[in-house]
Amino acid sequence: MEDDLDSPDEEVKNINSEFTDAEVDKILREALALKLREKRALPVKVQVNRAMISTLGEFLTCFKLIGYDLDGNPVNLTIYKEKIEKSALDNAFMEEIGKFMGNRMG
Repeated sequence: MEDDLDSPDEEVKNINSEFTDAEVDKILREALALKLREKRALPVKVQVNRAMISTLGEFLTCFKLIGYDLDGNPVNLTIYKEKIEKSALDNAFMEEIGKFMGNRMG
């Protein structure tokens, strides 16, 4: 489907005729204010943590995640619903640390 417009300038003229400068200014200010409120709502670290928890939560009922994010910041999450799940995660973690240390010691 082809546009009936002769040039991009013609398209700009059509858009400009729909809104006054004051209306465009108001719309832009509201959009920028909304974006600023969204940024203030949740720090990036919290957003990233929630995304990881949501993704892993689709496959695991409880888990421990230890690592570094893309900016080099440490990440240490333990997600569980019941105390017994936390205990199981802690025990599994300690077993893995023991294996790791045993392999490094020889």
